[in-house]
Amino acid sequence: MASVAILVEKLYEDLELQYPRLRLKEAGHTVDVIGPKAGETYVGKHGYPQKGEKAASSVKAADYDLIVIPGGSSPDHMRRDGAMVQLVRDAAARKIPMAAICHGPWMLCSTDALRGRRCTSYMSIVHDVVNAGGKWVDE
Repeated sequence: MASVAILVEKLYEDLELQYPRLRLKEAGHTVDVIGPKAGETYVGKHGYPQKGEKAASSVKAADYDLIVIPGGSSPDHMRRDGAMVQLVRDAAARKIPMAAICHGPWMLCSTDALRGRRCTSYMSIVHDVVNAGGKWVDE
């Protein structure tokens, strides 16, 4: 089974974090919720609380087979934390698959992860994705 990191920060899109977390656990994968601080509770856009189980500064990208980046406004908050950005940068360098949902590519825009890669996002961040070197598609 895979080891999965799901990133969290305040104002995450609730279903884009909770649904993958629950389904991945149901499938038998190990899932860690990673935030800027371990033990801190982050509240989603619709009010659901999610505790950061581990701090980004205390984990290594190499420990994970998949990184999930939920959308909402949380990626804009995540990319203000150097350890969160470094985790994503290291995952990209190791070619660890990343699922960036909706506004999730904002985190990837803060790294070189999108350069030359075909990707999609929520339509309001198309220019961010393109300016980060991504080849944006509406698919």
